[in-house]
Parts: sequence; structure tokens; C-alpha cells
Amino acid sequence: MPEAPPDELPALRVENVDVTYGRAVSALRSVSLTVPHGAVVALLGANGAGKTTLLRAVSGTLRLHRGAITAGRVRYGGTVLDGRDPVAAVRAGVVQVPEGRRVFAGLSVDENLRSGGLGLGRRGRVQVQEARDRVFALFPRLAERTHQAAGLLSGGEQQMLAIGRALMAAPRLLLLDEPSLGLAPQMVHRIAEVIREINAQGTAVLLVEQNAGMALSLADHAHVLEVGETRLSGPAAELARTDAVRRLYLGESAEDRGGRVNDRTPAAPPVLDVRDVTVRFAGLTALDGVSFTVAPGSVHALIGPNGAGKSTCFNVLSGLCRPAAGSVTLGDTELTRLAPHRIAALGVARTFQNIVTTHGTVADNLMLGRHALSRAGFAASALRLPSARREQREHLGRAREIAELTGLGSHFDSPVALLSYGDRKRVELARALCLEPRVLLLDEPVAGMNAAERARTAEVVGELRAELGLSVVLVEHDMGLVMRLADDVTVLDFGRPIAHGTPDEVRRDPEVLRAYLGTDTPGEAAA
Repeated sequence: MPEAPPDELPALRVENVDVTYGRAVSALRSVSLTVPHGAVVALLGANGAGKTTLLRAVSGTLRLHRGAITAGRVRYGGTVLDGRDPVAAVRAGVVQVPEGRRVFAGLSVDENLRSGGLGLGRRGRVQVQEARDRVFALFPRLAERTHQAAGLLSGGEQQMLAIGRALMAAPRLLLLDEPSLGLAPQMVHRIAEVIREINAQGTAVLLVEQNAGMALSLADHAHVLEVGETRLSGPAAELARTDAVRRLYLGESAEDRGGRVNDRTPAAPPVLDVRDVTVRFAGLTALDGVSFTVAPGSVHALIGPNGAGKSTCFNVLSGLCRPAAGSVTLGDTELTRLAPHRIAALGVARTFQNIVTTHGTVADNLMLGRHALSRAGFAASALRLPSARREQREHLGRAREIAELTGLGSHFDSPVALLSYGDRKRVELARALCLEPRVLLLDEPVAGMNAAERARTAEVVGELRAELGLSVVLVEHDMGLVMRLADDVTVLDFGRPIAHGTPDEVRRDPEVLRAYLGTDTPGEAAA
């Protein structure tokens, strides 16, 4: 059978692709998908499922992350892309917008945009100007900030700039990695509108997005990845109604789970009380009347699509952001107007979604967490007086105990930079525990981990809760982990609380289904 002409070929064909990082970490196994000309295809899945790896395999950036395609083919039209570099992919018409925006902070908006057209020798001045006009038509705000440094833009404006920079290469296929991540609700809506408009102008889109409702509303077709393999594929509208996708984004039922880890008996007064908290940024409402209570020794999950306000809520709890209204109390103490270091001293510790540092050894990092508990003064420490040395030994001993408790004991003297990604994330957790907190705020503790690392971290959190009696507030996109660990769940959408209850109650709530999947009917559909 003769090969079809290039115009009749799919814009993108990924055929039975395997990807490995380093020598041993298998990230994708026999993954296949097709993106037809002018279509939007969504990639769904939990953190660590392989979505970003697949985009890297298509865009030629795997090598930059020590990854390689070990089997299969990636073709764009009639061009083979596997084994090629990113420049070859861009010249073929495939451009990626990476997660986290990654604009050139020291360059102006205009300079960032012009960098998007570099390396394309066939482009002339007229084509560059046409591309800029297209970007400014999509993002008028960028036109108003042409000479402003990109690092001074808001998060939403930086996302606009990252997409605009990619559009300067006039792509026929745009690879978007988490475009709504960390954005305010209004900006999430705007980004969704822009993706729809870009597609209407003739550009195909391969979209990775944790906001499943947004992704499925935009996409013609969707694929669900799980631990590097394709679990489900089908029309986006049909997948939105399947129980399998609901389980992925809203967790499993109690029958499926066989019970949660460390079920508690509610008693005791609340240790952390959030009442009617409202946060506004430059007139935009990021949180609107948010209330929930965390009982001692419980795990309280705070969930919602990207842009729902979860990180803003954590910033309020840890003192990084002051609300316009409402209050946060820990026992009898109001935290709302306290500085972050005073809140930490009261027993509230936080981890961050992104790894903060890879400098020093595990011991060095954990001792940073003990610093706030040090009683020795500067002079005593500098002169290494006996009392200061004794206290140092005590802190080091406690840090070692916490390392053992979090599964890092064998790495205590190892440089953090040499650890696996999962172990580095656990260093973040252990450092927070070194503060001896009463309340632990966990921000995406398993983000980016593989399945084994996620399972181990879930075990660690369960053990910590049992052994230390901690109250935990958990923000996490891995709904299986949330539903397994949490006693109570509060769901945010566009900054407003839309549901509260046990995991089983929340996952069946029609408002939650609409927020996550854009539908309120459970439905049943075959894969």
C-alpha cells in the first residue's frame, strides 16, 4: 500500500515509544498516540505518570534531562523526530511551552518574543512582525508591557509570554505543559480561551494539564497515562463521563481502597481553624470566604483544579500572605497578622511543591530546620562553648532520628544533589519535621515522583501522623493518595469552597464533579 501524501498524514504519530532516564528508570512503556492536523489532544494522569516525558520525547528535549527514546518512533507528518535535537523539531513546526513558564527574567517582553524566532533562518522581518502582531492580538496585555522586564510580570502574564514566545516560531503543533499551573481563576479562563483561539487559527495542540475539566472541555481526544503506560484513550467528552477518569481525579471509593490509612476517632477541639478567609490581589479575588477546621492528629486535604486557590491558602496559613478578611487561629492564638517566623515558632511547618535547595548534605539541610529551636546565642555558638556544642549534638541526634523516620537514615551524610528525586522531596519533608511542628502543611509532596516513590511517601506520611500525632494539611493532585490518607476534604474552585466532607462524600458531590471534569453525571463508559 503506497504511503499517504504528507498532508493526509497525522500531524503527530507516537508509535510504541519507550523512554528511559539514566540506565534504569523506565518512564514510558510502549506509548502510542496520534494528533491529527488541527486537533487538540489532552494528556491526563497523576504526577509522575509520564506526561511531561512524552512531550520531551516529541520536542527533542529528552537529552537535556538525561533521557532517551529506547524503542519506538516519533513522526511529525513525514519527518522522523526521535533522535533529533530541539532545533530540528522547531524547524519541523513542533514547539513546546514547558511547565513553569521559564521566561528570560532579565530580558524585556519584546526580547523574549524575538528569542522565539531565533534559529529559523527562513524567517524574514515581515514574518517576525506578523508573528508579533498575532501574539499581541491574543495577549493585548503583552503589547502594553513590551519594554518591561519579564521577571516583573505577574504569573499569568509570564504564562502569556511563554506561549507567545512559542508562537513566534509559527508552530503547526504546540506542546503545552500545565499552562494553568499556579494561575488565578480568571487567568485560567483566559488561558483556556487563548488555547481555543490558537487552535481555531489552525495550530494543533498536545495539552498536558492537571485541570481535567479545562483539558477535557478543550480537547477532541484524550489519553490517560498511568505509571508510564496508556490506560485509557477516547473522545474527550466520553472520557469525562467514565468512572476510570473520575477515580483518577477524585480518588477511589472506600470499597476500592479497603479502608484509609490511620483512621482516626474524632474528638478534641480543633487545632487549626480557618474562618471566612478572603484574599485579593490587585482587585482579583484569589480566596473568597474560605473556612475549614483541622482537628488534632487528623489529615485534612485541600483540593481543587489548578488556579483554585490552594497555594494562596497555604501562603495565608504560613504567614506569607495576609488576608483582606477572615482569621486563622491555632488553638487560642490568632495567626493572621503574625510574621512567618513567628508562625513557625508556634509549630506550623511547611513544605513546598518545588525542591527548595540541593546544596549540602542531608544532615546540613535537616539542621537548618533545627535552627529555630536553638537556645545557644550567636556568641556561644561562634566560640563553641561547651553548652553550644552539647546543644549541637542534641540537635544532630534528633535530625538523625527524623532522617530514619522518613527513610533517609542511610543517606544522612550524603550530598542532597546526588539523591534520587523522590529522596530529595523527602529531605524537604524531613527538614520541616525538624521544626517539631504541631501542624504540617504538605504542598504537593509526591509531585513528579514515580509510582514507587509515591507509595513510599504515602507510607511515611501515615507513619508520621501515627507516631508524632501531627495534624496535616495536604495539598495534592494525586487523588488516590488524598483519598487514602485524608480524614476530611475541602474542595476549592475559583477561590471558593464548593464542598466539604469525608473523601467518599466529596468524590460523589456534583459540584466537585463539575469542577474537576466539567460534568455532574458519573456515567459509565468502556475504555
